Amino acid sequence: DEAEAERQQEIHDMSEATKTQLRRTLYLTIMSSLDFEECAHKILKGPIPLDGKEDEVCNMLIECCAQSRTYLRFFGLLGQRFCMLKRVYQDDFEVCF
Repeated sequence: DEAEAERQQEIHDMSEATKTQLRRTLYLTIMSSLDFEECAHKILKGPIPLDGKEDEVCNMLIECCAQSRTYLRFFGLLGQRFCMLKRVYQDDFEVCF
């Protein structure tokens, strides 16, 4: 019984490696996309599922926008696209600001 209990023990990733990988993927996708529609499609249909991680998309979008010296319409349109697709993005953007 004890050996079976050890095998069924859950392992928790405390290094946040999946979060780091998600942020890296989001950043590269945002920066490599030609237009906001392509970027939104790549993020939503990407290799990493976003279920429950919509706040990271909002944070990365804001961070990428903050890195540019001038306002780029691309980021505003991308944020608008996400907000039009799901209500959860609207709520997450409100929390970020």
